Amino acid sequence: FCKDTTKEKIEAIQKNEDSKEELSATIEELSTKREDQDALIQEKQDEIAKLEEEQKVKDSERAGTKKEYDTNAADLTAALEALQGAIKTLKASKKPSFAQVQSISETIKTAALLADALGVGGAAAGKAAEMFLQQEPAEGAPANEVQMQDYDFHSDGIIKTLEKLLDDFRKEKVEVDKAEVESVKAYDEFTQTTTHAIKMANEVIEKTKKAREDTIAEIEVNNQELSTVEASLLEDKAYANKLSQMC
Repeated sequence: FCKDTTKEKIEAIQKNEDSKEELSATIEELSTKREDQDALIQEKQDEIAKLEEEQKVKDSERAGTKKEYDTNAADLTAALEALQGAIKTLKASKKPSFAQVQSISETIKTAALLADALGVGGAAAGKAAEMFLQQEPAEGAPANEVQMQDYDFHSDGIIKTLEKLLDDFRKEKVEVDKAEVESVKAYDEFTQTTTHAIKMANEVIEKTKKAREDTIAEIEVNNQELSTVEASLLEDKAYANKLSQMC
């Protein structure tokens, strides 16, 4: 009895020792796998946070660019309309009234200031400003008389100068619109790329989280099995020790 029972217990102990070793190795491997999954999840979460921050910066930059474009486009449109009106008035009337000349003078002042602010017009803007901005009535002379005399003297040159300034403003408007289109395109492409990258990162996170849950479940199963094996191993060793004392 002792011999047969001892042999059985020794075999059972060896089998449980092997199982314990195998289960411990499996648990260690699964634990490493879970750590890798945790690291991947954290990596993707950090990646998303960075992408979202970069998108915020681009959103802010785009808002600033849009605001600047809206201002410049509105100013240019107003200047174009005013210059077109001034040129039309000058061409339609060989002898414009003082009120008309005064209105045109204000238009040119505004256009010259805008041209200077935007760096547009060059010589034409300077010439237009010189024709009207530097004309001061002589002491005691009526302002309207001085301006009318000045217009009579420069009428042809004024029209040509305004037409040149008008052309420069049109070209600038085209460039401003073109820059806005390119800015919108670049922003949309960046946003699309960022949105896709965030979507892909979230998909990896969700997939990895599910896999992590499976890994944790496997660890739990193996831990339970290991506990059972260790309990059986402890019992078998105790019984084998008792047999050795009895036999």
